[in-house]
Amino acid sequence: MIDDPRGFGLKKPALAAAFSDDLREAVHGLAEDDFRAVLPILVEHGLLQLFVSPLEQGGYSYTGDWKSVLGCLSEIGGIDLSTARLLEGHLNVLQLVSLYGSTAQQNFVLETVQNGGMLGVWGADGREPVKLDGVEGTSAWCLSGSKRYASGAGVLRAALVPISQKDGPMQLLLLPVDDPSRVDLSSWHYRGMQRTASGTYSFENLTVGPEAFVGQPDCYRLEPWFVGGIWRCAAAQLGAIEAIVKIIAWELNDNGRAEHPLQRARIGRAIMQARTARLWIEDAAQRVETTRPNADADEIAQTVALSAYSRLVTEEAAMSVIDLAERALGLGSFENSHPVERLTRDLAVYIRQANPDAVLLQHGRVLASSL
Repeated sequence: MIDDPRGFGLKKPALAAAFSDDLREAVHGLAEDDFRAVLPILVEHGLLQLFVSPLEQGGYSYTGDWKSVLGCLSEIGGIDLSTARLLEGHLNVLQLVSLYGSTAQQNFVLETVQNGGMLGVWGADGREPVKLDGVEGTSAWCLSGSKRYASGAGVLRAALVPISQKDGPMQLLLLPVDDPSRVDLSSWHYRGMQRTASGTYSFENLTVGPEAFVGQPDCYRLEPWFVGGIWRCAAAQLGAIEAIVKIIAWELNDNGRAEHPLQRARIGRAIMQARTARLWIEDAAQRVETTRPNADADEIAQTVALSAYSRLVTEEAAMSVIDLAERALGLGSFENSHPVERLTRDLAVYIRQANPDAVLLQHGRVLASSL
């Protein structure tokens, strides 16, 4: 592991710089809903298999230490949040399959990434939730329903799909998702994060065997990897926050307005917000990814709560920095070609999460009990 987080775990920092340059050049001229031209860059620079190490006995180990993963996601988030979001989901799959998957499933994932395939986790049910029904007289299962907000629909090769069973437990399945006839992107018309192609994917009448089942029922909900893993999303968002802060400072310096006391104060507040978010995320990432195997329930609960709160802190920092950028840079920052315009628009969409008030209250109880 290298010390400079901007190297994000690549053995040679120069390769990281080359990747960043290639990604920046690619997204500059792309339509906002086009990810297909970005994927070959991830493949060329080895990002899809960066944190997997094949094992002699088959399968792989996940080698994504928290510093390298945080550096990777924040670096990419500062260039293109959609790419960072998709890579975050990919890394989530690599970790979960290494934790719960069989050797055969790990071999499938390894072969997929070695052949340039990207992976993701699709958790949000569509209008009709995904269900499993046994096929009479066989060991096969027939699926119905769909997943929405399925980031990378039409681009991913396979996805981890959690399905709530009739009797309560949630079962994780590793499924192929490369059938274009099942993809519907018509619902994905949001002002930001267009390149994630977070549409709907239908699993209607898809038949799978027992080899698709990953781990035991409810393994997906095990902590600190479930809610605790939210620090990776915050890391991607952090990259955009820090990039916006740099643009504020650079532009005000270039146009000679940086020494105005109000502008200097805006720069200072933006730096404080970004730094606060980084410290929270670094703390959460280290706690989650270095959790002791014999950690007790209270320790895990506190780790998860701090990770959940790092996401809330990042949300507040993002909203503040977006506002400071708009005030500091003025109307020009809303022009489509302005470097801050897409970053702020994507960030405003990406920071939204389900029921943040409940997150604040639920995990606040855990943290308060340890004071």
